Amino acid sequence: MNTPPDRAGSITLISPAADYDITLRDRHRNGSLIALQRLPRLGLLTLEALTPPDWEVQIIDERIDVVVPPQIESCLIGISAMTSQAPRAFELARLFKALGKTVVMGGYFPSLSPDLALQNPDIDSIVVGRGEMAWPKLLEDFKRGQLRRRYHYSLMKNGFTLPPVNYNLCRTGRGYNAHITQIQSTLGCKFRCKFCAIPQFHGGAFMLRDIDDLVEELENTPTQRVAFIDDNLINSSAYLTALCDRIAPLRKRWSAQVSMDVRGNYKLIQRMARAGCYWVHLGVESLDATTLQEQRKRQNDVAKYLETFRMFRNEGISVSAGIIFGFPTDSQDVFEHTQDFLDVAPLDAVSFHYYTCYPGYPEYQELQDADRLLTRNLAHYDTYHPVVKTDNFTTDELVENVERMKLEFYRPRQLLSRATEGLMDGYPGVARAIAAGTVGYLNQRRGLPVFL
Repeated sequence: MNTPPDRAGSITLISPAADYDITLRDRHRNGSLIALQRLPRLGLLTLEALTPPDWEVQIIDERIDVVVPPQIESCLIGISAMTSQAPRAFELARLFKALGKTVVMGGYFPSLSPDLALQNPDIDSIVVGRGEMAWPKLLEDFKRGQLRRRYHYSLMKNGFTLPPVNYNLCRTGRGYNAHITQIQSTLGCKFRCKFCAIPQFHGGAFMLRDIDDLVEELENTPTQRVAFIDDNLINSSAYLTALCDRIAPLRKRWSAQVSMDVRGNYKLIQRMARAGCYWVHLGVESLDATTLQEQRKRQNDVAKYLETFRMFRNEGISVSAGIIFGFPTDSQDVFEHTQDFLDVAPLDAVSFHYYTCYPGYPEYQELQDADRLLTRNLAHYDTYHPVVKTDNFTTDELVENVERMKLEFYRPRQLLSRATEGLMDGYPGVARAIAAGTVGYLNQRRGLPVFL
């Protein structure tokens, strides 16, 4: 490890990119449609905001920027990586270590797989859990030459606050969507779905942000549209109710991800609409009741999916859903049931994913010992590649059926059909449905994930 300077110096924070992101960048396809789908890496912006002023901070987002290690003078390199980004993160770490830099890694990958991250000789230190908690201490230790191998801060407390980020770092022209500001109001999720990385990362807990701190940030956002990036905005109905009452006068337009148990509180859905909610994303995950039970997705009731969608649509709120295929227990007819469901569901968009068991999950070693893993290539652990063998159909059948459903849902005639039905129902979100359908169709034609 290189010897740190007596005074603070320069830090470079890097978000590695997936292969398809680098392909888009290098082919100069950063047009308006691609940019509209990109939002800044809020975690790195938060670390920048927490860095003492005697440090100079540079942020590199590889989806947009090219990393040239010899041109980076920073003594400290911070890399934030999800599991699918780990191979690229390791490659960057190797290049920087060869130049004598100190490399630290944070994000979901080292939090879920700390031992695997530390096995890499080019990683000097890792942050497990919340980087906001660890970052000031890490910088202090680095300046003293006493950097630890591991920093672990798993939980923040209810009533936590976040520093205001520098929106100039994601201004128009950088290649991001400059019409939406990301906001974090809660951390974690009240549910412990077996397949999900959120309970693993947050220890099965959730935390609520100080509502005054949150409203102050909302008042100062540079855009009228806001995306709540919470894992589940309805962790607390009472908190969300109070939030809606506070932000309604701001006249912001916002989107969020909420859990399916919201169907039991129609008044809250109405309150969300009055407060400016225009889009929600719901985790459908599966149409297979056995799979939902096995994965502890107890808040989902297949028989009430359509009713839940219509509750939002009746209030003028657009609805997208995430569906996962390839669970080990998926039945042979899960594809037919899902296709029948999609043919009638009032959905504006659907994201299609493959079941992914990440290294660090309790089930991962079991699957490995049973020879149930299709690959150990971490780059494929992005939910867009099948990585686990299923019981009731082959991998080829899995991929073929998922690709067919994606093609069918985003076929232009299906888009037109949904728009026509929406107009007949008096649904005010038809334009949003057309826009989302068009993006999904174009991305699929390019061989990209439906939504980047």
